[in-house]
Parts: sequence; structure tokens; C-alpha cells
Amino acid sequence: MDTTYYRLNARRVKVSGGTDLVTFVPAPAAAPAGEVLDFERCRRKLETKAALERLEAGPAEEASRAPERRPRRERWAGILELCASAAVIAVSLAAVWAFLHLA
Repeated sequence: MDTTYYRLNARRVKVSGGTDLVTFVPAPAAAPAGEVLDFERCRRKLETKAALERLEAGPAEEASRAPERRPRRERWAGILELCASAAVIAVSLAAVWAFLHLA
């Protein structure tokens, strides 16, 4: 999911003809104060660092770690989602069955 932030500082708005022909004349923008962060680059750097640490640790350490279990709430949410899907399919099949017997 990409988040895009827009900030518009306009001193004049020129409209010529209709909504498709709106022109914004922006005010001169000041340089941003401080450092501008690139979150995508930071995320990639952290992922690369974690991958290198896993490679350096070797397969022995990964094998010794116990697999993580999902929390109970997540397991029940998955089971309930499957039950709800099965119920929707069952109702749909029952409706089709009833319709075919009417015809």
C-alpha cells in the first residue's frame, strides 16, 4: 500500500473553461527543514541487514529454533473464516438446488 501526501500552497487559481481546465499557480516552496526520509529505502536496508544476519548465523541456528506458533486468536479467526465460507457455499448450493427443482 502506497501512501501519498499532497500539500498545496497556491496564491492563485486560474480557471479557464471548466473543471478539466483548472490551473494551480503554486506559491514558491521553501526548502524542507531537516532531513527528508525515504521510508522505502530504509525498509529495504533493514530487510537486507536481517537477511545478511540470517546468512551469517548459518542453517544450524535456524534449525535449532522452534517454529513459532500462531496465537490462539488468529487460529480461531482462521477456523471461523473457513466456517463462514462453507456456510455461504452451502446456502448458495441450496438456492441453486431449490431453483432447479422449481424449473
